[in-house]
Amino acid sequence: MNSTGIETLTTAALLGTARATPTFDSLHTADAAESAIGTAEHRLLAAAALESVFLAGGALPTPRPRPAAAPDDPRPELPPAATERLRGLLAIRSDLIDEWFSAAAHFKAPAELIVDLLDRTSAAGGAHRSALIALAGPRGRWVAAQNPVWAPLVEPDLNDDDMWLHGTPARRRAWFQNLRAADPAAATARLAAVWQSENAATRLTLFEALSPGLGGHDEELLERALDDRSGRVREVAIRFLRRLPDSAFGRRMTQRVHDWTRVHDGTQVDGSTLAISLPDTLDAHAVRDGLDVRGPSRLGTVDAHRAWSLAASAPLAAWCGPDRSPEDVLALQVADELRDAVRTGWETATADQVDEQWASAMLRRDGKVDELVAGALPRSVLIEHLRGASGSQLLDTILLDALPAPWPVDVAEKVLAALYTAAAPKSTTFRSLTTLLAHRAPYEVGDLFADAATRTDDLDRLNRFATAADILSQRRTLHEELS
Repeated sequence: MNSTGIETLTTAALLGTARATPTFDSLHTADAAESAIGTAEHRLLAAAALESVFLAGGALPTPRPRPAAAPDDPRPELPPAATERLRGLLAIRSDLIDEWFSAAAHFKAPAELIVDLLDRTSAAGGAHRSALIALAGPRGRWVAAQNPVWAPLVEPDLNDDDMWLHGTPARRRAWFQNLRAADPAAATARLAAVWQSENAATRLTLFEALSPGLGGHDEELLERALDDRSGRVREVAIRFLRRLPDSAFGRRMTQRVHDWTRVHDGTQVDGSTLAISLPDTLDAHAVRDGLDVRGPSRLGTVDAHRAWSLAASAPLAAWCGPDRSPEDVLALQVADELRDAVRTGWETATADQVDEQWASAMLRRDGKVDELVAGALPRSVLIEHLRGASGSQLLDTILLDALPAPWPVDVAEKVLAALYTAAAPKSTTFRSLTTLLAHRAPYEVGDLFADAATRTDDLDRLNRFATAADILSQRRTLHEELS
């Protein structure tokens, strides 16, 4: 708002109305000033008073272009019962919220729910943020764009290079993550172009965002990062390269396996052995590839840490041959001082390379695996193992947790039967397994849970079974409301 008009009146007043006739054309209040009556002096003072009051408290409306209408969302609208269910689940932060979002993926939020969803998304941080935004859909993003408070919820424009080059660290990361999801190779190319100009903290933050979509298109930048000034960046590069067994890194590790190890065939009684001859001093290339990185703290000697690093970093195929399967490799005898290091390294490699054959071989060998290896097990192998297991092998929290929903009815019934007679209903394992059953078992098991609750005379067992039966009932209702 300019003050040109009041300055014109001031000039006229200083000169005097006898020498300068005041004009009101440049005033915001020109129409009102022109209607003032009286002498020239009185009209000038009246105009000055009107303009001063306007400048102190008035404003002209600023014309704004009407925004384009929100884009259409062709998805069906949430049924009223499901909408109320969502409000309740969010209010109590229910454990069923993830399952609800998964079941409601093809629905859109009703218009009256969108503002509430945006408010909750702003306060949610990372928890359910993506699911809430997806439910709000294009209309929700349109509404968010109209309010600066919700602006961070709007997906960044991938064509806006200014946001990538000059935005805040948070906005740059959001922009980069969206590009990574849309075009992983393009995201890597963008990061490579600015790599040298970024500080170590920013390089690390953006580099870690390469984890989803990791592939051969990332290899050149990962190799470049092996020479980075930051040790943390180099560690991430090594961790990512372990997930790419077909890379040049994998080929170098394969060669080291061939150079540093030998398999000596033994007798039927003694079995074959794996001899590992590590160099006393690592050359610069081996250090660059992370063979001096320390493994789990329980590994004592330098050689043990190096053996772990070799086993964790080399492609698992490097240990096999045309006539040697993963089961054969796992059966090899290893010197006592390196045995734990090599076995732990193979487990790390199995998880990183998501190798189903090695994971299955480890399960068949030991009857159990750790959390990382369990994530690489095929569903069919897990189910087959659980169907044949009993006792502690059946009530294995790690294996059962690795089996996604829905569990086969016979597996769920078998676990429930084992829990019915299991000792220590107050234990963490008992509570964990009843919770898993409640969230993963098919709905048919709900009646069996309710029946088990009425048949037991142990109050702790009764409470856990009754709670699980209630959760199964809620899950059934949840899906019925979304059907």
